[in-house]
Amino acid sequence: MKLNNYMSEDFENNDDLLGDDEIDLSDENKKSFIINEDDINKRLDIFISEKLNITRSQVKNYITSITVNDIEKKLSYSLKLKDKIIIDLNALSKEESDIENPIPEDIDLDIVYEDKYLLVINKPAGMSVHCSPSEMTGTLVNALLYNIKDFDFVGNKSRAGIIHRLDKDTSGLMIVGKNSNIVSSIQEQFKNRTIKKIYHAIVIGLLKDNCMEINLPIGRHHLYRKKMTVRDDGKEALTYIKVLKRFKSHTLAEINLKTGRTHQIRVHSSYRGFPVAGDKIYSKSFNKYSGLMLNAKKIEFIHPITKEVLEFEIDYPNYLKNFLYSDNI
Repeated sequence: MKLNNYMSEDFENNDDLLGDDEIDLSDENKKSFIINEDDINKRLDIFISEKLNITRSQVKNYITSITVNDIEKKLSYSLKLKDKIIIDLNALSKEESDIENPIPEDIDLDIVYEDKYLLVINKPAGMSVHCSPSEMTGTLVNALLYNIKDFDFVGNKSRAGIIHRLDKDTSGLMIVGKNSNIVSSIQEQFKNRTIKKIYHAIVIGLLKDNCMEINLPIGRHHLYRKKMTVRDDGKEALTYIKVLKRFKSHTLAEINLKTGRTHQIRVHSSYRGFPVAGDKIYSKSFNKYSGLMLNAKKIEFIHPITKEVLEFEIDYPNYLKNFLYSDNI
């Protein structure tokens, strides 16, 4: 089966290898960079978040010693060619240091495919991908660091080969790279929208049209920062929906994404009046369900080394399967 091209909603632009612009300092707790043409006019906090694989909020909250040409600058500072950035990692709190060096944990993984370069896993619902100040254990990263013995990474372990992301309550297929070159190569496929990925979702209500296109911009909610919303000044978001089966009060749908915005499927479906069943953020009736009825079911990509086209498809998780065949649907 050939899948339509689109970009996953869970894509994150990671960078596990620091580039040639990094300066080797004798103090391993300091990092220094010289700005090249690719980073001109980029915000200082964005540049740091990309280089250290942390969020912009973590740059703001945890790093207190950043200089540009030996002078402290605001995080909104626009970088200029040949600027010299020095980051003192001693300024990171112990909490943030723990996030950067998660502890390997003996957690079972559902590995769908594995070779010496990468693996494809079936992430269960309820498992976060990364550690956070409020969740230091039980994540996919903790599990990967324990189970995968041939990772070839140095330094910060917080990414552990993560190429893209699924929300905590979303289950399904994820690709994990075993070294930085593999991670970068597959990220390029995401950027070029050649990764092919299909979600299945049970949504509340009966969709009238067999096929639907939703083209509505998505941005951060102006009041609730953990929530996304449709807004005129948001980023382009394009979702394709195909009805697979209609039930009494729900619809099973196949969903392709051309763009990869945070919570894109959940925001678009809720905005159009048919939220994903079990959605704690975008549906008022989430407590009627045993989980978020959203599954990253199929994925297709090109192996970075063998150039073989790899396709994988998984069965629904039990909680979704049980509801699909229940009398309540």
